[in-house]
Order: sequence, then structure tokens, then C-alpha cells
Amino acid sequence: MFKNLNEKDKKKIYTLLSLGVVCAIALIVIPSFTDDKKELDKNLDEKNNAQVNQESEQASQVSLEQKLKKILAQIDGAGELDVMITFESSEAIEPAFNSNSTMEKTEEKDTKGGERTITTSSENKTMITSNSNEPIVIKTTEPKIKGVIVVASGASDPKVKETLYSAVQTALQISGHQVEIYSK
Repeated sequence: MFKNLNEKDKKKIYTLLSLGVVCAIALIVIPSFTDDKKELDKNLDEKNNAQVNQESEQASQVSLEQKLKKILAQIDGAGELDVMITFESSEAIEPAFNSNSTMEKTEEKDTKGGERTITTSSENKTMITSNSNEPIVIKTTEPKIKGVIVVASGASDPKVKETLYSAVQTALQISGHQVEIYSK
């Protein structure tokens, strides 16, 4: 193939061919590393988002406890108090969807008098997202409260205990069996 070329030219050609092969291999191998890195980054982002959501949920629960404690502390005779709220479920978010549904009905009759009806239906749902790829939220459901415990130094007085009891029910819109008031 390269018989008519001198040794110097042959060496240049082999060097260029070797360099071309190395570049081709690099073009094949490097994208697989970047895809793995992108997938790893995506998994890390998902884990971080889940952790941030859990931390914000816990922060909002603590914030609710602090608000309730602050308001109950203002009740005459309540004294020093602590509040604990337990939740049955966490906050639920309902994203917006575009949905398309189709229904096709086919009726067939053959020459011998037989009849057949075929009904086919399909539904396609697509989540609607904003420009930043975040889902658009239609409705957010607050976490459901399971129970509340209030420990107050003034709860030994029945009148103060009843006032605290009513205040918790009113503030959180929960029924009486979900509230317990104890004295310190």
C-alpha cells in the first residue's frame, strides 16, 4: 500500500493513523463517562430534593408547635408550657395534568347473522410543568393532625385547663379526643 513512499513519509502516515484511532476511541469512551456523571448528578439532585422536602416538612411542623405554644402562653394562668403535635399524614401536593382520552367503538355483522362489538379506550396523562421544569401545583393539602399534648404549669386549675383545651381545638380545628392537657 505504501511501497512507493520513503520511510519518513510512512512514519508520518502511521503516526497520523494512530492518532486518528486514539481520537476515535476517545470520542466513543468519553460520552459514556459524562452520561454516568449526569445520571449520578440527577440521582443526587433527587435525593437532595427529597431531603430538603422532609426537612422543610419537619420545620413547618415545629413552626406550628411554636405558634401554638406562643398563643397558649398568653392565656391567663397557663404559666410555663410545652406543646407536642403528632401528624397522621404529611402534606400532599396535587400537580396539574393534561389528559386526553379516546374511545373507539366498532360494530361488526357477518353474513351469517353474527354480531360483534369491540370497544377500545385509552387515556394519556402528561404533567404540566413550568419553565424551570417544576410541576404546576393545583392543590396542596395540609398535613392531618393526629393528636396534641400540652403540658402546662397552670393546668392544675380546672378553669385554665378547660381554656387551654378549647384554645387548642379552635386553633387547630380538631376534635376533643385528639387533645390532652396535663399539668407540670
